Amino acid sequence: MAVQNADIAALWDRSELNAGFLVVRPSPLSQQLYQIIRRMSNRRKLSDQRALNRATKMMKTVRLHGNVLRLNVLDRRRFLSGVDYFEKSGRMFPKLSDGCEASNQSHCPLVVHNNWIVGKEAKIYRFREHLMWQYDGDEQYYSSETRKYLTYTNPANAARKNVTERQVSTLKTALSVGHFLNRVVILPRFHCAITRQQCPLNSILHIKTFDSIFSGGYRESSFLQHPKVPASVKQDIADRQIIMRHNQTSDAIVTSNDIMHLFSELSAKVLNLTDLRRVKMDLGFGSVNGEFSRRLQAAFRRARYRQIR
Repeated sequence: MAVQNADIAALWDRSELNAGFLVVRPSPLSQQLYQIIRRMSNRRKLSDQRALNRATKMMKTVRLHGNVLRLNVLDRRRFLSGVDYFEKSGRMFPKLSDGCEASNQSHCPLVVHNNWIVGKEAKIYRFREHLMWQYDGDEQYYSSETRKYLTYTNPANAARKNVTERQVSTLKTALSVGHFLNRVVILPRFHCAITRQQCPLNSILHIKTFDSIFSGGYRESSFLQHPKVPASVKQDIADRQIIMRHNQTSDAIVTSNDIMHLFSELSAKVLNLTDLRRVKMDLGFGSVNGEFSRRLQAAFRRARYRQIR
């Protein structure tokens, strides 16, 4: 096995060893390797990964008591980097079945390194979106039975022209409605204009910026699939729509008073407003609404999947 016959066995990360997940045997050679890594990191200001790969190359010619550093790579099918697990396999969302039944566990991923995406907020969001995050916290992120939610969808047959701008506008509407009703918005799945496939929020917005305003005020699109969400929440869904006038061709402009009149008395844990594409919020110029409007504008900064600026 890779670990039993090695001083160091590391996860493979596209073209080099991954410094974020590895197994190290406390041998004299591995100790010497880490002394070299420490010197490189301190003197040359190298990243851990760069220093690890340079040090292992140097150690190929180093002998200690007649031995050389034994270096192996962990099973590439079971130990995956972020780019291999999420991107190369096209995993934008959790799959109900990856073929990892009990009889086939030897070929299933055992470790996924959440790299190739920038920022703690984006990493947490991606793990949550893939149902790979279990921390509930004091605020009961998943398990609250009293919190109320709002959800909607981005129809797959929506016009492709300016699709991202339209979806961003609709998300702003949903967040506004959620704000007035004190409901947490469960994100829909978005449709990426370039790939023509469903994609998560980090494909279109900068998560750290978005979280700086709305952390706690939204949930990932897979939220209701999480096992820690109570059945009392998953099963208590009310489908409603913001009523449009018959044959109306322009967007419906609604105010906070309209929203409160329509939905404030609704007791369902989840309010599903289905399609919000033709609904716009008039936030007005009041001090409270004006402040929310400013926060809303500050939260939206465009980004790509890996969150690289």
